Amino acid sequence: MEFELQKIRVGAEGRFSNSIASQNVNSTQIKPKLELHHLMPKFNSDENDISLYLIMLECLAKQAGIFENTWVTHLLGLLPYDVAQLIAREPDEIANNYNEVKKILLKRYKLMQEKFCQKFFMHNKNLGSTWKNFAYELRSFFNEWVNGVKVDSFEKLNDLIIADQIKRKVSQEEKYHFIDDSSKLNSPDDLVEKLDDYDTLRSTFRSK
Repeated sequence: MEFELQKIRVGAEGRFSNSIASQNVNSTQIKPKLELHHLMPKFNSDENDISLYLIMLECLAKQAGIFENTWVTHLLGLLPYDVAQLIAREPDEIANNYNEVKKILLKRYKLMQEKFCQKFFMHNKNLGSTWKNFAYELRSFFNEWVNGVKVDSFEKLNDLIIADQIKRKVSQEEKYHFIDDSSKLNSPDDLVEKLDDYDTLRSTFRSK
């Protein structure tokens, strides 16, 4: 298994090398001495949170001066064999793109935008971690949340935050009723209209 994983990693390195050569990358961009498998443990789904794991990987890669177009190569050596195979089977334009690989991993471990919202508001600073790292983690959760729901203006961001606060105040019964639509209801006006309609319907039903 280790041998097969190494083959996948070497293959990815070859694809990255060809891609870099074809783009005529500046010769000063040499491969850094440090590699991520020297800086962090392999990913274990029973012990690690995938979103925090990727945040740590990105942070360490930047600190070590590892170029982003080689992050996937480093990441493959840290993933379980079956997951590395899953990525290796993707077309080159996906398998060589860190952001695309990140989407695959988050989807595999079922981290959707509402989960990032929860992580942003509920995340705590780890013992021994720096406040700088804590801020980086919060920023990453926030960016994943707002980018996932395509917030591209202050007005949409304003609506998103207000809608989220309203969702936090609704009853368990209302949460259950709107559980399928909750992540899509990011407009306060649309959300309160549905909630008011539901309250009216519930009151009418009870009066009968």
